[in-house]
Amino acid sequence: MEYFSVNDIYEIRLASLISNIDKDVIIELYQPLIGSISTILYLSLLKQKRNEEDEDVIFTHAQLVSSTQIEPNALETSMNSLEAVGLLRSYVKRGENNNNYIYVLYAPKTPKEFFDDVLFKGLLVQSIGEKEAKRLAEHYRVDLKIPSDYQEKSASFVDVFNPDYDSSSFRKDFGKDILGHESGRVKIAFSYDLFFKSLYENSMIKNDSLSKKDIKEIERISTLFGLDEKTMAMLVIDTYNPNSENHLDYQLLVEKAKEQVRYPFLQKKIRGRSKLSGDGIINKKIRLMEKTSPANWLKLLQNNTTPANADLNIVNDLSLNYGFSNGVINAIVDYVLHKNKNILSKNYCEKIASSLARENISVTVDAMNYLNKITILSKNNNATKNIEPKDEKTDSKNEKESSLSDSEMEDILKLFDGNK
Repeated sequence: MEYFSVNDIYEIRLASLISNIDKDVIIELYQPLIGSISTILYLSLLKQKRNEEDEDVIFTHAQLVSSTQIEPNALETSMNSLEAVGLLRSYVKRGENNNNYIYVLYAPKTPKEFFDDVLFKGLLVQSIGEKEAKRLAEHYRVDLKIPSDYQEKSASFVDVFNPDYDSSSFRKDFGKDILGHESGRVKIAFSYDLFFKSLYENSMIKNDSLSKKDIKEIERISTLFGLDEKTMAMLVIDTYNPNSENHLDYQLLVEKAKEQVRYPFLQKKIRGRSKLSGDGIINKKIRLMEKTSPANWLKLLQNNTTPANADLNIVNDLSLNYGFSNGVINAIVDYVLHKNKNILSKNYCEKIASSLARENISVTVDAMNYLNKITILSKNNNATKNIEPKDEKTDSKNEKESSLSDSEMEDILKLFDGNK
């Protein structure tokens, strides 16, 4: 992470109109994801901007720390959370004595956009539970059903104003840099351009035939199973049904993705691999976890053989229900296989996943540290029985802190390099 100096200066810019309803959405829907400190920080920056008398006012991080009582290290973490969900974008110009920042604030997604986004919806369910998430969704639901015995009598624009389109008034241009309702885009690894390019080259399916919800689910499946954009385009073509109301069967798409993993002759090369850095074996293992899809991680752990369909279902559920990254899912798989005699138990995985979710863990190294702490505590303190989920098949004897020895990990790294 980048070090924040309290002497650094910043200015605030708005990329969107942000209404009171937007503030409600941030508090009700975003706060369970990013936490109260990040929420306070966003609202404080917004208030600072609206209190400006001049167009561009310069602030210091020291002023921000003083007004919000947020510690500098927490300030940095909160900034990262806001950036991750698209509420903030940061720009920096580095100087010898201090850095200059520009913070651009974006509006949150509308409630409909939020609940249509499988990633945000999944994180909300993970944070507050399905029952409360449904209650919030109902809070934003609108009733537009008009009884059949009613007829619309609304006047049209032309009926009331009768505009003269030949008038020069309609040709005035006031520029395009006018505030609208602009939500920040969440940074992802999936390339929409490559996906739609492959879709266009191989089918008659148009871009607008797929909804935002469809695209988000395609992206999730792509990331989970380590399939590139071209492969996902071919799977969509194979499962797309123009005669169906929803066009795309998500479950069928998942099954097709699993087939890509299960049958080596269908496999596509994993994109985005890079050489691992760092000398420590644990460092290498964590980096490998983060760069490998859960499906391929399972394959590596079992001597490069095809994972069972039931195991692929488990990692799919971890992604869908908890919204974990590939690295965290791989850490769960690695831990459970070690603790459960190389048996990937669905119940055991879910117990571990729930523990990580309650701890708000979303980074691979934090997951590894947490699971390692559980192992150490379970050895030394009987009072920690409730911390570590137990399974009837778990062998408490001969426990190791890592499921793989250094030599076994080296073999996997060599196998991984050999498959590039």
